Amino acid sequence: MQGKESSEQKAKVKSSAGIDVCKSWLDAHVLPEGCSLRVVNDARGHRRLIAWLSQYAVSLIAIEATGKWHRQVHRMLHARGFQVAVVNPRRARLFAEAIGLLAKTDRLDARMLALLAVDLSPPARAPAPEAIEALQELVAGRDSAVAEQTALENQLAAATTTFFTRQLKARIVRIAKDIASLQTEIERRIGCDEALARRYAILISIPGVGPVTAATLIANMAELGTCSTKQIAMLAGLAPVADQSGSREGRRAIRAGRAAVRRVLYLCALAAKRCNPAMTALYDRLMAAGRPHKVALVAVARKLIVLANTLIVQNRLWQSQPPIQA
Repeated sequence: MQGKESSEQKAKVKSSAGIDVCKSWLDAHVLPEGCSLRVVNDARGHRRLIAWLSQYAVSLIAIEATGKWHRQVHRMLHARGFQVAVVNPRRARLFAEAIGLLAKTDRLDARMLALLAVDLSPPARAPAPEAIEALQELVAGRDSAVAEQTALENQLAAATTTFFTRQLKARIVRIAKDIASLQTEIERRIGCDEALARRYAILISIPGVGPVTAATLIANMAELGTCSTKQIAMLAGLAPVADQSGSREGRRAIRAGRAAVRRVLYLCALAAKRCNPAMTALYDRLMAAGRPHKVALVAVARKLIVLANTLIVQNRLWQSQPPIQA
């Protein structure tokens, strides 16, 4: 009877797991049991991982975001009922340094992620729908093509050799076609999904928000409409972070957040301050108060993401005069 009671007590103990993901294999570690496993990162390895994790009462699994390599594992674990938190790699590395874990191997990283799950309890999230993941890939591809286009145009401005100039012009024409093709495909995929199409229509109704920005927000800010004003601004990296200690009041500055989202919203702010009356008034008020030009633009960008969040919550298009709430 004592052995049975001990076994039942052990089964009731909640465990946490960490999984380090790479292209070739997965390293898993479970705490407090201290057990480890390495499997190949393929369908067969995933089945073996599921069977192994099912032996423990795992309440939370922490996985480090690794581009596309963690997505299938995340989807598979979620489908089997596991709670999975996808952790920013920088946050994971800072946590490892904070606990004095300076060495880095796949097995150590798996154990570190298990400790992170125990100590920080990061929120578990369902994997993004496959349609959103496809959009993320296309949007990132378009951003990369635009960056390449800018680099080629800069080279062309400095080029002096006739042959090289001709080559650059041909490449610029070709990449412009690729960018247009990517944007067309992005908009086609959004249009095929009723919910995404509605979200897209709401976003582009805002003066200053164009098709590229709307697509970027749909792909990279799935939380729009589910967060508070402060939360959405922080996710976009547009919320000023306090820097205060004792009697010292440091200068607040934006940091972290999603770089791609922050970049397109900053560019939108340049347009919105000219064509959106509310944003023009905000920009002019801050400039009149002596705020720097970039600070005023960041404030406009923050106002844009907050406005987008509000409109999606209310499921309505932008209007010059907001409807009176009953």
